[in-house]
Amino acid sequence: MKKLIPCAVCLALCACAETRVVDLNDSSDVARMQNVMELEYRDWTNTAEKMTKSMIESGAFKKVKDPVIAIANIKNDTAQRFDTDVLTKKIRTTLVKSGSAQIATNYNGEDTTSFDVRTLRNDKEYDQKTIANTGTLVAPNMSLSGKMLQRNLKLQSGWFSSVDTRVEYYLQMTLTDLKSGLSVWEDEQPIIKEGDHAPTW
Repeated sequence: MKKLIPCAVCLALCACAETRVVDLNDSSDVARMQNVMELEYRDWTNTAEKMTKSMIESGAFKKVKDPVIAIANIKNDTAQRFDTDVLTKKIRTTLVKSGSAQIATNYNGEDTTSFDVRTLRNDKEYDQKTIANTGTLVAPNMSLSGKMLQRNLKLQSGWFSSVDTRVEYYLQMTLTDLKSGLSVWEDEQPIIKEGDHAPTW
C-alpha cells in the first residue's frame, strides 16, 4: 500500500499540469508568458525590431542604388541549438514590407527555383516564351552577416543565498556594400537574463 502512495501523488501532479496556448496577437497574453533563461519568442521579436529600425534609420540603404541583400552567415555561438533563420526571417520580412530593400533568395542556395526553371530552356514540353531569358537574374549588392554570443556570469548576494546566473546574449550584425567591401551599418543588441537553469555548454 505504501508503494502506491508515491505513484498516486505523481499522477495527481501530472493531472494538475496543463498546457496553455499563447495568443501572440494579444499583448497581455504575451506579457503573461513565463520567463525562461533561453532565447525565446519575445527575445527574437524585440531584437529583430530594434535591429531593423537601426538599419533603416541609419540611411545605409540610401548609399546603394536599388539595395538587394544576400543573407550571409549568421553564426550561433551560444549554448543553445537553434536555427538563426528564426531571427533573420523577422528582419528580412520587415525590410521587404518597408520597401527599404529586397532580398536575393536565389543566392547562397536558399531557393534554387530560379536556376531550376532555366534548365527548361529548349525543352519542347514548355512554351519557351514563359521561360526567363538569360541575363535577368539580379545579383545582390549588399550582404547581412552576424553572430549571436553568450556569456554566463555567476551571481551570489550573500553567504547563505543561492547562486543564480546572469546570461548575457549579444547579437552583432553587419551590413556590407558588396561593391566596395565596406561596412555601411553595424549594431549590437544585448539580451540580459538572470535566474537559475542557465544554458551551459
